[in-house]
Amino acid sequence: MASLIDFSDLTLNEEEAREVSQAVFEDVYVKGPLSNFHYIQTGIKMKTQIPFFGLLPMLGKVSSGCTPNAASGLDLTEKYWDPELIDFRLTHCQGDVLQLYKMWQRAAKALDTWESMDNAQMNFIVDRAKDAHLEAILRISSFGDEAIAVVGGGGNLTAAGADTGFWNMLDGLWDQIFTGVAAETVDRTTITENGLATYALQAALGDTVALDCLRGMYEGIDPRAFQSGTLKYQVTKSLLNNWQALLEDKSLANAVLDNVEKDRTTPYSYRGIPIEVRYDWDRTIATYFDTTVVHYLPHRAILTPVENIPIGTSDEESMNAIDSFYDKKDKTWYYDGASYLDCKLLEEHKIAVAY
Repeated sequence: MASLIDFSDLTLNEEEAREVSQAVFEDVYVKGPLSNFHYIQTGIKMKTQIPFFGLLPMLGKVSSGCTPNAASGLDLTEKYWDPELIDFRLTHCQGDVLQLYKMWQRAAKALDTWESMDNAQMNFIVDRAKDAHLEAILRISSFGDEAIAVVGGGGNLTAAGADTGFWNMLDGLWDQIFTGVAAETVDRTTITENGLATYALQAALGDTVALDCLRGMYEGIDPRAFQSGTLKYQVTKSLLNNWQALLEDKSLANAVLDNVEKDRTTPYSYRGIPIEVRYDWDRTIATYFDTTVVHYLPHRAILTPVENIPIGTSDEESMNAIDSFYDKKDKTWYYDGASYLDCKLLEEHKIAVAY
């Protein structure tokens, strides 16, 4: 059983790092709290009906006498929560951690057992596991696709080293959006650069692309989206860069940037609606949706209340918890994570998108 910490690429000698503070740990990716992007619906463990009760149709015609005009009833539709249990296990044999590596060297009395582990080492592994668990939740909830396929096999998933098992457990937010756009139940603003033929052409966004997207979604979304919930834009970093460049280049920049300096809790907004940056979308698309010629729809944005795109789970704690334990038989530490997961686009008229 190998250690999670592989020293094979390091040269160890008399001057190797002796303190944890002397090591450089790669920064985890920027991720805002999950609740910034989605409402978290707890108590979901199995297939559960979500009923939708529509409005009454038009009422009121001129009276025909003793028999009032008959009206149609409410329109009822439904969707279903259908969560999947997503899990992982990390294994770590403490005996494989080189004792020469002084920053994680065990006390002499612990050398006869593989159970003892340095606190800094334990915290490092758990911290990395929690971050990877959240990364998995973001990836699956946004890009899950039960019919996903690799480039060359009818799909857009990066072919090199692709494992569709990391993606095909459920239909995530973007797959549901594509279905809604095709059915003309979701309003779309088209980003022309997404369809161009090279990485360079895709990256060369026109000066007003972000503004056109923000304005198009604002004007295209059903007015009922403004009446309830926490309405937000969510955009790729590529579109944010384009938006910032426009503000810096135009005369309206000074007024907008002054407001930014006064209110750092919501640094970006359009027409009073906050803009959340989805760094995870950019890195997922760049890494996993690469055809070797272009990226698959690298510039994306949505406008919707966060309550309209909930993530369903059994309990919020399971999405953050790591269960660690030591098995004396295997002389191995185990780190387990598991959570029920589903993501739903509830009401199509309450979302507008750009891609």
